[in-house]
Amino acid sequence: MNFSGEAFADYNSDIANTTDSCDDNCKNKIWGFWIEGVAVPFIAFFGIFGNLACVFVFNHKSCDLKPSFSNILKCLSIYDMALLMGVLILYGFPNISITYKMSVEPFTTPIILPLTQVALTGSVYSVVVVATERYFNICKPFHKNWGTVCEGFGYVSMVVIFSFLYNLTKFLEFETVYERQVPGDNESSLIPKMSVTDLRRDPVYHTAYVVCNTIVMGLFPLSALTFLNWRIIKAMNAATRRHNNIASLKRRDRAMSGLLTGVVVVLVVCHTPKTIINLSESYHLLCYGKRIGENEEPLWGKIVIKISHLLLTLSSAINILIYSYKDFKFRAVLRTLCGHTMLDRVSHEESVKDIEGMTTMTAMGGCKSTKCPSPSVSAKQMKTQEITML
Repeated sequence: MNFSGEAFADYNSDIANTTDSCDDNCKNKIWGFWIEGVAVPFIAFFGIFGNLACVFVFNHKSCDLKPSFSNILKCLSIYDMALLMGVLILYGFPNISITYKMSVEPFTTPIILPLTQVALTGSVYSVVVVATERYFNICKPFHKNWGTVCEGFGYVSMVVIFSFLYNLTKFLEFETVYERQVPGDNESSLIPKMSVTDLRRDPVYHTAYVVCNTIVMGLFPLSALTFLNWRIIKAMNAATRRHNNIASLKRRDRAMSGLLTGVVVVLVVCHTPKTIINLSESYHLLCYGKRIGENEEPLWGKIVIKISHLLLTLSSAINILIYSYKDFKFRAVLRTLCGHTMLDRVSHEESVKDIEGMTTMTAMGGCKSTKCPSPSVSAKQMKTQEITML
């Protein structure tokens, strides 16, 4: 797979024409290369490792989180990792490799696109259930909710089932077809291409899905998160005014409320452009019976879509920074885990050097102290010593 040569050569040919002769298609390629081919992969790789670290931290007892809250946050991190991997495959690799775009993308997109939609749905509604769990815990602590079922797995199971069922039809929208490289020439080679199915072409289905998706993935979660977060902040401020000396548990709740607020603000800001795009598409479908064609869409519209992809990537990648900034216990556990990893690595390297040094001294006959292994030590005993040192 060529991840730089062909794409960068194509980019250079376009950048050389960034004068008045460069049309919108040329400029769109340049924007696509820098946004989806450079920025998106960089943020996605950072986010994948960051979310993986979050899973280990939330699994640590020293993080001092309620099991229900911790399990939902782990679910969010897993969905975010899946989303970032999907974004890399759908937008990152095709923009930096012409070979991948022509030979691999037609086969991967019909499967990866629906799975990425599942991950996006799971990520958004994981934040919604986090806010719901906090709302019941702080505003209605004596009411039973799904957060009390199996330590939060009641909420997690709801998110998993809903995210798959809601996107079930997406697996039927795209397919891989083969076309002649030269149309009409039966002797020309067949090349794979991605095509939409009859279900996706159906105007009734497409209109219904776009309008429904605008509500389910845009208006409803953003409104619910805004309302729930407002109620949580209001309840915490009221509790602070009533009790000047906040108990330790309440201080922990306040820290988690600040963490949730940061996650919600980032999600609302990063998902708003996508919601606006969906609203515009829904408007055109309902009023004119068709969406704006790719050739009819202005350059700024295409750039806004690419920026929307970048913001969605950022939304799933930045959570580890929010957790570290808002929660000192998360920072402490993360620092401890990173410190243990570095310490184990240094210890392993020092052990290897010690063993190599002992072997060299023995070979040179330079052992004059009791620290060197005795010639009478058997091979089996020497092997046991090395394993113990490692």
